[in-house]
Amino acid sequence: MTILHLITGLSGGGAEHMVLELAGQTVGTADKTIAVSVSNRKQIQHKFEEKGIECHFLNITSPKSILPGLKKLKEICTKEKELVFHCHMFHAFAFGLLFKLFFKNVPIVFTLHTNKVKQSYRRVLLFVTKIFRKKDIIFSVNSKKWYLKNSVAIPNGVDTSRFDDSVKKINDPFVFLFLGRLTEPKNPLFLIELVKRLKNAEKENFVIHVVGDGGYREALEQAITKEHFSEYIQLFGHQNDVPKYLKDANCLIITSLWEGMPVSIIEAGASRLPVISTPVGSIPDFLNAENAYLTHLDGFHEAAISVMTNYDAALQKAEVLYALVKKQYDINEVYNLHLELYRSAIKG
Repeated sequence: MTILHLITGLSGGGAEHMVLELAGQTVGTADKTIAVSVSNRKQIQHKFEEKGIECHFLNITSPKSILPGLKKLKEICTKEKELVFHCHMFHAFAFGLLFKLFFKNVPIVFTLHTNKVKQSYRRVLLFVTKIFRKKDIIFSVNSKKWYLKNSVAIPNGVDTSRFDDSVKKINDPFVFLFLGRLTEPKNPLFLIELVKRLKNAEKENFVIHVVGDGGYREALEQAITKEHFSEYIQLFGHQNDVPKYLKDANCLIITSLWEGMPVSIIEAGASRLPVISTPVGSIPDFLNAENAYLTHLDGFHEAAISVMTNYDAALQKAEVLYALVKKQYDINEVYNLHLELYRSAIKG
């Protein structure tokens, strides 16, 4: 069997790293994985190559490049037998659908990686094309289904052995970690408001490490400069050694407006790192009062203060999350669920 992961690009986000985790599981097995990027974004290409995973870039940058991209995908697929497409995110699915309709009737498994689609035309397309998808993968039984009734709930997962799971000690200053893309859904500009609220509560011995990049970086940099918050918010950009930043942090913060299932939460769990998160997407099906701090944005600073002032309680929650991640969210378990789904899609 050949599993072709078709994704918008090989940027540094959670969806891309989930593809990396899944693709890595086939190395040294009878099955084959190919990673194909619709765009020319190659930020984590080296990670795939280090694992020996075959990568291709279709370089779709305009409508004129669609047909050459389809022809290139056809060349990639020509010699592959028992082929299944796993399309990740909307644009990759749209491209995979074009290939299915005009070149080869390959079974498609689809993961949207979010519970929210803002554009109405995308919702319409997901509805009218449901007959062309074998299965949709959602992250929990309560996740939004995109019109395909037989959607399958499979969570994200990570290789938990890559993370330092030693018990955390409080740093001076206290280190919050924001790990993710600097884009609208992740809501990075809220960090400015969070700093203001913590300072107003006379909590100033902290720093927020921001690991990630994206379109909101410039706006965040400008806001940090305007408010003179450079000692409270430090931007590290995209980093390859995520486990190091998790190891050095005291608490992961997720300030998202909408989500699917953030891989960063699973990584934090594998690192025994306390988590504060907004209750969006599939997060409430994963986190609860026993293993994390779930709060809306208006109470986010209160949760941050609670973690800072009673870190032993935060570590107890982190221990519960750690046990859950090790049991249910290790990539070995998650990949076996995907593998079963791929085989059923090929059989029809």
